[in-house]
Amino acid sequence: MEVVIDPVTRLEGHHGVRLNVEGGVVREAKALATMFRGFERIVVGRDIRDAPIILQRICGVCHNDHRLASLFAIENAARLGNEWGHGIPEAALLMRNVIASLQFVFDHPVWAYALTGPDFCDQIHRTGLKRFDPLVGQGVKEAVFAQRRLHQAMAYIGGKVPHIMTPVPGGVTLEIDEKVISRLISIVLDVKKWAIGVGLSKGTLEHTADVAGYIIDDVSRKAEEGKEIAPPSDPEIGRGLYDLVSLIVVMARMGLADMGKRTATMLAYGFLSDVNGELFFPSGFFNGSDLEKFDYRKIGEDVTHSYYSDDAGGEYVGNEDTRKLVPKYGKSGAYTWAKAPRYDGKPAEVGPLARMVAKGFRDGWEYGDPLDLRKSLAGGRTASNALARNIARIQEELLMIDYLESLLLQLKEYAGRKTYIEFPDNVTGEGVGLREAPRGALGHWMRANAGRVENYQVIAPTTWNVSPRDSKGNPGPLEEALVGTPMENGDQWNVVRVIHSFDLCLACTVHVFTKDGKRWEFVT
Repeated sequence: MEVVIDPVTRLEGHHGVRLNVEGGVVREAKALATMFRGFERIVVGRDIRDAPIILQRICGVCHNDHRLASLFAIENAARLGNEWGHGIPEAALLMRNVIASLQFVFDHPVWAYALTGPDFCDQIHRTGLKRFDPLVGQGVKEAVFAQRRLHQAMAYIGGKVPHIMTPVPGGVTLEIDEKVISRLISIVLDVKKWAIGVGLSKGTLEHTADVAGYIIDDVSRKAEEGKEIAPPSDPEIGRGLYDLVSLIVVMARMGLADMGKRTATMLAYGFLSDVNGELFFPSGFFNGSDLEKFDYRKIGEDVTHSYYSDDAGGEYVGNEDTRKLVPKYGKSGAYTWAKAPRYDGKPAEVGPLARMVAKGFRDGWEYGDPLDLRKSLAGGRTASNALARNIARIQEELLMIDYLESLLLQLKEYAGRKTYIEFPDNVTGEGVGLREAPRGALGHWMRANAGRVENYQVIAPTTWNVSPRDSKGNPGPLEEALVGTPMENGDQWNVVRVIHSFDLCLACTVHVFTKDGKRWEFVT
């Protein structure tokens, strides 16, 4: 029996899945990206300094990430910085890291309360998680207030939100002073008290280790007794922390560790360069047993089952010709507008789980799997399943709050230092910009000639995760993960839970459509 879910709601953009269901279980899945992306074609021929401004509008959620990745790429082409943004003035590098960190600390609660939370809320599923009830849940209301504060911080140093303006080619336009730092610390302190339950004096991981056992026991008892799962009136237990731990407990009770399983191949580009060029989140390709050294030249895109002409992919992405990105809707065997990125010919899952696995290999599992949550609840530190993905996103939030706090304190040392160097005219060369967006590995590749864009390619995180089959028949990560998902009596909730564990953003994967559904004909 074929089942089509289109659109899949509560994610960014437009997505669908076509499922072959037999015996109440998904036997085959196809991920459908239903619109065409043309942003790369828009910037060809323009001044390369226009690229970050235009390409940040690929998405209204992770706009910061696309602007910064594009800046990395054009600065790399101008030989001002490396692929991860290191090389510009140190003060500018740290300010960009603050912007990126605020984006992460903002984005993960959005996923928890607005995108995934309803899959487990009491209003629909009678789980006791009333705080996750859409719109009316008290946890949702509190999270919106915290997110508003973080947006204020981003607007304060970014000029506006969405689509920040202060990061520019060569650095940032905002100078660091004590007023800026004090205001940022005040906002982060407000959010941390709600999220964790402590101020700036105690580390997030340390405090979470102290209270997690109590929260797990309290949530488990209330779930067993069929009571509402709500935090106690104890200021030491952050209401946000209680919510996220309770979400993990309920997910585990509902069997998510046995859903969304796939071959554990994962890719992390690396993220957040410090002034010495060291990355807070390391890069690497996890091949199922070891973390291999990352080489972005091994990244290519397959278009066998994508609505593009066959010569639009098939080689190192940096060599792909944007002019060959010719739509070919209705191509035999094609079923999606997403390409199929591959690392050394292999599908790769990207996102918080990949980042946490890479960090565990480099820095130890106290940071790669805080509190041993994936080891104890999700089948292992490197297991890839729906519960592991969700836990990793929550674990990463804990790391990012601590990182942001330490970064703001470090920023004091750079007050008054220059945050900008002149960007050269008439740049000729190739550039690569690599970073991690909340949803996973984000890369921009470009070629400049006399200061103008000659070629541009973007691979967004969700393009990795919703990629179709390649020429060898290998399914993309989501397609593989959906196989085996229980779907008894037509109940689609488990399928939706697996999809949401990837936190998809199709807005970054595809972009152009006609509101009346008219089919366009492209003539070359």
